[in-house]
Amino acid sequence: MNKIRSLRISKNMSQSDLGAILNCAAITISRYETGQRDIDSATICRLCEIFGCTADYLLGRSDRPDPELTPEEEQLLAAWAAAPSEIRTIVATALGPYKKDASVSAPTA
Repeated sequence: MNKIRSLRISKNMSQSDLGAILNCAAITISRYETGQRDIDSATICRLCEIFGCTADYLLGRSDRPDPELTPEEEQLLAAWAAAPSEIRTIVATALGPYKKDASVSAPTA
């Protein structure tokens, strides 16, 4: 349950802050984080909404908070974020026909 603690800290939240959002005491959050108390499914869903992660990540079944992205996609996004605007423009132009956009149909293979 260290994921809860890590996620909470990454959002600069205290146990009391998170408890207030979940309508429970800080000691309950502490017990969730240390595994001394099981988390019901409704609370798991709420925590996933709060932290923007999946239940699998929250429960330690996955190392990736967002299952929608593959490691390759994560690398591409990181490269995009680090690229200068000129490169982003070139890439955006090259990928334009492949965007899933209602105004542009994707080419078929």
